[in-house]
Amino acid sequence: MGMRLLVLHGPNLNLLGVRDDTSGGRLEDLDAAMQARAEALGLELTVVQSNHEGDLLDTLGAELEALDGIIINPAGLFGSYCLKEGLEAAGLPAIEVLLKPPARESVVGEACVLQIHGGPGFEPYLQALETFGSGVFTTAQPEPKKPLGKKKGSATRGAKVTPITVLKRAPRREGSSETAKSLARAVKAAGPTKTLGRKLAPVEDLRAARQAKTLGRGGKGLTPAADLLTRALVRQKISDRLAGRLSAAELATWARSQYQAVQRGAPAEHGHRELLEESLQSLTLSNLPATRLSDEQLVDLLTRLDEG
Repeated sequence: MGMRLLVLHGPNLNLLGVRDDTSGGRLEDLDAAMQARAEALGLELTVVQSNHEGDLLDTLGAELEALDGIIINPAGLFGSYCLKEGLEAAGLPAIEVLLKPPARESVVGEACVLQIHGGPGFEPYLQALETFGSGVFTTAQPEPKKPLGKKKGSATRGAKVTPITVLKRAPRREGSSETAKSLARAVKAAGPTKTLGRKLAPVEDLRAARQAKTLGRGGKGLTPAADLLTRALVRQKISDRLAGRLSAAELATWARSQYQAVQRGAPAEHGHRELLEESLQSLTLSNLPATRLSDEQLVDLLTRLDEG
């Protein structure tokens, strides 16, 4: 069975579609659209709307043990430190959605792995469901769970998910898009073994040398190159994507499989496991509309891996 998600609608969303200049329909239309998309993705939803901050927090606490993730639209409560602390205490992957961009930076969003603000109709909610449906947060085998309480939109039992933290989209570095395109062209011309002019770190050279030559000991105790996740391997895959040798979907699929393997204990380059996990998480989400990475952002990630 699929992930079990709690959807929290904040204040005044019960008036969605009743007010002027609101596109997409009423709250019941939104809930129906979410349920249909969730069913297609194999997700199970509990949906709750409240005009009171305390009710949202009480619901989160009451349902916590039966959940794998959270989608929250704090609406006018986007500056709530109480909601932020509640999400942080929950320790589950949460995505903040807002039908319109907030007037200022969202406090609640600081406790979320992803923020999706604005878009036509109910698209932010649907993109959040697509993100959960991609499987990026699923790294453990299913275990029995407690049944959810009967609330609006409640569903039946689901799978156990190990909470993880996903790398938030880093801000773009200063510089024109033409500079990024030039770097991308340089990567394409150099081929997958190049690293933007920098040499591999000594640990990679040493490991590569050990894998290539065993000094007569038959390689006993050494990790096969195919089983070891390294920055060089991730850089090569990104370079292949920029050069057109991999599609966005193929890169995302590869990154997801590598991330799940590392979570199950597969070896990773010594001293760089956290950076590699974060990079793979970003690449896993890179094929979704809400989290798609541009060529410029892929080059930024290449540089991070090179400098890491």
